[in-house]
Amino acid sequence: MDNRRYYGLDALRGSLMMLGIVLHAAMFYVADPPIPIPTDRNTSYVFDVLLFFIHSFRMQAFFVLAGFFAALLVARRGVRETLVDRAKRILAPMAAAAVTILPVAGLLAADFGLSARFGTHDFIPDLNALKILGKELVANGIAIDQPSLGHLWFLEYLCLLYLLLPFCRWLVEKSSSVEASINRILKSPFVILVFGLYTAAISWPYLGGQLLLENTLLMPHWPSLLYFGSFFVLGYLMHSYIDFLATLARGVYGWAALALLLVPLAGAASLQDIKTHGQSFEVHLAAVLGNGLFTWSLIFLFIGCAMRFFDRDSPWIQYAAQSAYWVYLIHLPLVTFAAWWLIQYDLPAVVKFIINCGFTVIVSLLTFHYWVQKTWISDFLHGRRFDLRWPWQSVRRTASTN
Repeated sequence: MDNRRYYGLDALRGSLMMLGIVLHAAMFYVADPPIPIPTDRNTSYVFDVLLFFIHSFRMQAFFVLAGFFAALLVARRGVRETLVDRAKRILAPMAAAAVTILPVAGLLAADFGLSARFGTHDFIPDLNALKILGKELVANGIAIDQPSLGHLWFLEYLCLLYLLLPFCRWLVEKSSSVEASINRILKSPFVILVFGLYTAAISWPYLGGQLLLENTLLMPHWPSLLYFGSFFVLGYLMHSYIDFLATLARGVYGWAALALLLVPLAGAASLQDIKTHGQSFEVHLAAVLGNGLFTWSLIFLFIGCAMRFFDRDSPWIQYAAQSAYWVYLIHLPLVTFAAWWLIQYDLPAVVKFIINCGFTVIVSLLTFHYWVQKTWISDFLHGRRFDLRWPWQSVRRTASTN
């Protein structure tokens, strides 16, 4: 039984969830949004590049880690207890957040949209103006007339993917007959071709080779579920071939070099594919191939870095790992409120973005520290309570003790 604590992967999982603050704050300031959503009057192409980069790996890496930790939990508790645990820690919080946090985020998103479209700045939106804006968004292909889980969509996908645990365990058992061959592939530098080409194939339906908002609706978007499910299953299998983590850790500089090489190629192909609306077979093929390989080069890089540089007990890692769930659940209304408040000021987009992220991080962590970690909310989210010091306080205390 695998009883070790994967501190580095814990840190990476927490960081990926907290990166949602950066992603959602950046969406308000993109200069050329890939979908016609309202944005601030102050924009910068910096955020278009940032969105492309984050979308290339963030949720893909998260689902790899979700599959890995699901395998770890199954090894310790079995499938049935794992499903019960995930229902308590994922399904129940998703349902609670959907009727508490999500409506507030929706109200603030409406406020921001009306401010961007009509120049108003009312907290209680004007219903006539809201109807006009809604019709415009629906006409542009934004499905605001359908039930949506917003930023909670990935929790729904996780719940559905956990139903694959018996299949994943069966797949591990069947793979044992070709274990030696799989290990040879995993140790080869060409392993990225196996992962990247498969991901490119299932990315074919998506313009630019990237998923955007299809997956946020209440009714699952089945091609998106297949896409993210493949990362989940591969993450589950990764736990059975644990030496692969050491291989990734040793190759971090190679993965970094490959990612640097691929980023301009994948980015240019995606941009051209979007501009031509996917009408060129060659350009679309380049976009899906470039993004498939780029995605896995980044996943390999970040997992490798997590295992090589951060796989140790640390107050910072522990705090990030435990607070990330709450921070992700609560961040969207905070990010949207900050964007709505700042839209009335004529400031550089980068300045607004920094203020937005700073405000959201501070409020999220303060609420976790003083209102969540020692209360029933932590029981609800994590199954236990914490008594964490601020990381810098723990570091100073350790240093003074030594």
